[in-house]
Amino acid sequence: MVSAVIPRYEFRIFGNNLSKFEDKIKEYSEKEMTRQMDSVYLLTPWKRKNNVKIREGVMDIKLLEQQHEGLQQWNPFLVGKFPLKAEVIKAVVFPALGIESPVFERKKYTLDQFINEVVSVDPDLTVAYVLKTRHAYTVGECITEIAEIKVNGASIKTICIEAEDAEKVLKAKEMIGIGSEVENVSYPLAMKRIMGLADLPDYWNKEDF
Repeated sequence: MVSAVIPRYEFRIFGNNLSKFEDKIKEYSEKEMTRQMDSVYLLTPWKRKNNVKIREGVMDIKLLEQQHEGLQQWNPFLVGKFPLKAEVIKAVVFPALGIESPVFERKKYTLDQFINEVVSVDPDLTVAYVLKTRHAYTVGECITEIAEIKVNGASIKTICIEAEDAEKVLKAKEMIGIGSEVENVSYPLAMKRIMGLADLPDYWNKEDF
């Protein structure tokens, strides 16, 4: 069963030298929580902007609804917990990925069966195993996150600001010192760059990235 929540506007950056932004966040907020979690992201080489991942055995999809002043509005919904019915995978997951659904040999799939028998054999799909350590803050009434992540073992950091109100996110960006020249990078795009599925912009190869 698909479960929807309210869409949020988000601004996210990636890098290994984000200390100037981290310091600003810590000026405005005490750390509220630290969580560690494993996720499995499903990626395609196409410019599909949806975010399709499995977290704690639950299929979780974010649809990119719109972009506004450099922000991305994501509409997340939970598809369901594994094992998932093949008809749900066909009707919901593959359309979100933007690729043709295969012929399923089972009526229902456990997570291992889905990865090994459906995803791994599809030439249009790539799996990213992501370990996240997420530190939660609040800046300007926005959920603000500093996180260390590993994508198939490759380390990188990310900062995210999100809220239902776009103007609050824009204000929090300004408070933290993130200017208009800073690129908003989604998780799928960042992982595609790390894994060689998308071109790297020049600044990703700089020493101060």
